[in-house]
Amino acid sequence: MANNWKKKEESKKISKSVIQSKSTDELIEARNFIDTLLELRKLEKLHKTYIKGTAKAIEYNEKNKVFVSFNLDGTTTGRLSCTGYSGNKGKNMGISFHTLPRDKTHNIRDMFVAPDGWDFITADYSAMELRILAHIAKEKSMKKAFQDGKDLHTYTAALVFNKPEDKVGKEERQIAKTVSFLIVYGGGAFNLSETMNIPLKRAEKIIAQYAKVYPGVFKYMQKVNAEIEERGYVRTIFGRRRNLPDVRSNVFKIKNRAFRQGLNFTVQSAASDVLVCSVLGIVNTLREKGMKATFQATVHDSVEFICPKEETKEVCRIITDEMVNCNYMKSSLNLSLDVPLSIDLEVGSSFGNGEAYEI
Repeated sequence: MANNWKKKEESKKISKSVIQSKSTDELIEARNFIDTLLELRKLEKLHKTYIKGTAKAIEYNEKNKVFVSFNLDGTTTGRLSCTGYSGNKGKNMGISFHTLPRDKTHNIRDMFVAPDGWDFITADYSAMELRILAHIAKEKSMKKAFQDGKDLHTYTAALVFNKPEDKVGKEERQIAKTVSFLIVYGGGAFNLSETMNIPLKRAEKIIAQYAKVYPGVFKYMQKVNAEIEERGYVRTIFGRRRNLPDVRSNVFKIKNRAFRQGLNFTVQSAASDVLVCSVLGIVNTLREKGMKATFQATVHDSVEFICPKEETKEVCRIITDEMVNCNYMKSSLNLSLDVPLSIDLEVGSSFGNGEAYEI
């Protein structure tokens, strides 16, 4: 890791030297060329993967619909995965909803529309994985932030940088946000240094301060690592198990990766299972009420439904009640969370043009 850092610093010095040798006009011209090239590659990807892929699926289906397959066990982390389905001769048709980019400039999601007179509803969990982390780590300070309805990243930055929340700057908030997610994915000071382009020593101090702010998180990490070391596997609060045979490796890098994977699994898999329970609860309620609304897809921590416009308000109420209160999870699994959940609702005529909706 130290060698990687040295190489990066050397690369920075060389780049700085090259830049200083060029005139302002040359640098502007180079920047414009790079920006244009990157935009061209983005458009090429959108056209080849999504537009052409959708067109092929429509032609195959002989109707203006695209079908996909959702897999409950398609990832090692427990997250739902989405793929095209197998057409003739096993050929993969369609596209993955999970990889559709969010890009307002080239809104590829706008291709997918609700029928005339219907609405497209998206409900997205807010900071789901960090809420799960706060719950399973029993981290009091983090749980309190969620219970008080605070912006977690601003709250965390205020504690880490020892200043009032209203004095936290954009960079400080972004650093706090980056650290929180790095912890979930098993990252450390080196990753923070590279991601935020800050000196390694500063990154180390920030991580150390974060550990003081949220000691429960680091105690939980140690607990998970000890369990993996002893058993060779880890379980989530739902009982889902992941075997981690690489923890027996004599190679440090491989063994350390197993620890990272185990920690991430306990968080990401649990978040996915909460979402699955929410979908089951929503669909059951819609059926009981005889409503026409139908489930369309999940995309990471969000669910997508379509419904007649006259049902929109009630469907949004049902979605909110289930996703926030976890009724199905409580009644079917006798499992509850001691942190509040929150969602963002959007309603529109397509997958890509939804606007914030209040019930």
